[in-house]
Amino acid sequence: MRRTKRAAEWNSSQFMTCLDYEINYYSDRDFGEVELHSHDFFELYFFLGGGADYLVENMHYRLLPGDMLLIPPGNLHRPDLLSADEEYRRIVLWLNPRYVKRLSTPATDLAEAFAICAARKDYLLRESEVARRVEDLLFDLNERDPGEKFGDDVECEIRVREILLTLTRTLKESALLSPGDTLRRARADATVTEIIEFIDANLEGDLSLDSVAEKMFLNKFYLARLFKRETDTTLHRFILKKRLLLSKKLIESGLPIVEVYARCGFKDYSHFFRAFKGEYGITPRQYHAAVTEGEPQ
Repeated sequence: MRRTKRAAEWNSSQFMTCLDYEINYYSDRDFGEVELHSHDFFELYFFLGGGADYLVENMHYRLLPGDMLLIPPGNLHRPDLLSADEEYRRIVLWLNPRYVKRLSTPATDLAEAFAICAARKDYLLRESEVARRVEDLLFDLNERDPGEKFGDDVECEIRVREILLTLTRTLKESALLSPGDTLRRARADATVTEIIEFIDANLEGDLSLDSVAEKMFLNKFYLARLFKRETDTTLHRFILKKRLLLSKKLIESGLPIVEVYARCGFKDYSHFFRAFKGEYGITPRQYHAAVTEGEPQ
C-alpha cells in the first residue's frame, strides 16, 4: 500500500491502486479544473486550508479549515478553487467498502457515518473537537507504512477503525440539522434537488430534457440553465454519469451484460459500450472480468 509522508502529487486518475485504503496529504496552488466525478469507494476529505468551495451532487459548501466531507460511493462531487494565491491543503482517505465491512462487526457498522450523510443529503461534518482528533489520526496514519516494521499493519488498522468509529459516533449522536442549519452550511437549490431525486428514481426510463421538464412542470430551457448553474454540468452529462454508475452496480451484482444496458436507460448496447469505455477506460466485459476475479476498481 502506498503511503506518503510529504505532500503528494495530486492523483488525477481518481482510482484506488490498493485493496484496502489509500491516504494522501496534498498541498498545491493550481491543478486545473476537476470534472464532476464519483468513486466506487468511500472518501473522507479533510480540508486544511486555502480558498475552496466543494460541490457534492448539488450541495455547494464554502469550506472552513477542519471541515470534513464524507462522500459515499456513487455521489458526484468536485472541488472548486477560489484562488491560486493560497496553498490548497487537504488530506484525503479512500476506503474500499469491502475493507470497511471487514473492520465492522455485527453490532457496529463502520460505514454508517457515510450512510447517515447520504440519508440527510448533507455531507459536511463541522465539529471542531472531533476535527482535531480526526486530523491527528489522519496524519498519524499517513506517516505509517504497514510494511515498514513489526506491528505497523495492526497500528494502521487501529487508526482507520478509530477514525470511522469517531465519525460514526458523532453523526449518530448529533441531532438532525434543521433547514436553517443546512442553509448556513451549504447552498442547494430545491428545484435541482427534486430533479436529481427524479433522475435517481427513473434511470431506466425516458430522461430526455423534454421529458424531465414536463415532469417538473418547467420550461426546458430554464431547466437546462438552472441545472448547469447549480451542478456545473449539463443535465445530459449528469444523467449519463448516473446511468453508468448504476451499470457498474448491476454488473457487480451478476446481471448479464446484455441485460444491463436496458436497465440503465441506454437505447442499445453500442451506445452503452462507447459511454462505458469513454468514462472508465475499459469495456463492460473487461469490468465484469475484473470484478469476477476480485480485482480492485
